[in-house]
Amino acid sequence: MKIEAIKNINITVLFASPINHLLISQKGLLDLFKTGDQQMDQHTFVEAPGLKVLIFPNRKKEFVFEGTRILVNDKSETLPEKSAVIDDLDKIMKSDMVEQNKFAAYGFNYDIIVIPENGNFKISELVGSKIAVIQGIKSAGVNIVFEKNNTTYILEFKPIGSEQKFIAHFNAHFSATELPDVKGLKEKINNEFLEFKN
Repeated sequence: MKIEAIKNINITVLFASPINHLLISQKGLLDLFKTGDQQMDQHTFVEAPGLKVLIFPNRKKEFVFEGTRILVNDKSETLPEKSAVIDDLDKIMKSDMVEQNKFAAYGFNYDIIVIPENGNFKISELVGSKIAVIQGIKSAGVNIVFEKNNTTYILEFKPIGSEQKFIAHFNAHFSATELPDVKGLKEKINNEFLEFKN
């Protein structure tokens, strides 16, 4: 398989108890992320019980505050080393919107469109010969959860459109009582992307 396009890069932080959504305001978030460029600062703010989302469609960025999680998404189709997700999360974590003492875990998510290297792909290569004997399979995917070096990984492949393209999702999850510094996170998000590619 080879990478055709990067669709999303994400860092997610998990807290041991619910986030205080009263500390998170539309104005506060806009003040953190405004550029001064009217076009780039166009945004949508969604608010519901236990959920706040700030979306910058022209920058292809999303900031999601759920019950016990914060997600920072970059849909600009850039490589992790060029993504601003770590710097964006750092702004949030250094603000007065987040209670640092509740920190429990963090992880990286990558969503990538992949295609077979030789251009041809058989379902039996993905699911194995016992499953491939089923007649009329329209699509097949794989979901693998594994551990390596005290890190939990999830790897998923799902066909999109024809069986010659797949959305590959990779999650690296780290249990921790505190978030590494910005430099450490940038190294990790790049290293886990290399793990994904391998």
